[in-house]
Amino acid sequence: MNTPLDDADLTAFLEGQDSAWLAEQLMLVADEDPITRIRLSAAAGAESAVEEARAVVLSRTTEHSSAASAQDPDDGDPLHRALDLLDDLLDYGFEDEVGDIADEARELYTARHGQDDSEHLARLHVLADGEED
Repeated sequence: MNTPLDDADLTAFLEGQDSAWLAEQLMLVADEDPITRIRLSAAAGAESAVEEARAVVLSRTTEHSSAASAQDPDDGDPLHRALDLLDDLLDYGFEDEVGDIADEARELYTARHGQDDSEHLARLHVLADGEED
């Protein structure tokens, strides 16, 4: 019977691999997933990651529907994942840029959905202003 590796076993396997192989695997994932590519670019200090993140966040904010807000945000919600990307950019030193992106996204969000009590809007307030609303 095949059982999947748990996180600890997978981590142990990956830690034992050659860095060139790991880089190749990451690039394969990045080629299929724009958010992963942006995260990796931001980690490398690429300023271009900021504009790429802006495009993704604003696009997903525009495409977001109230029905998506009703579901668990961790359940594949594209806007939730885009906001996670902004958290990562903060970690990589793009604080001012993240604040600007979040402020733009908040304006789009409130124009479309109003001042609702969603987790998305609360996160946008924190990212834009650094305080909970």
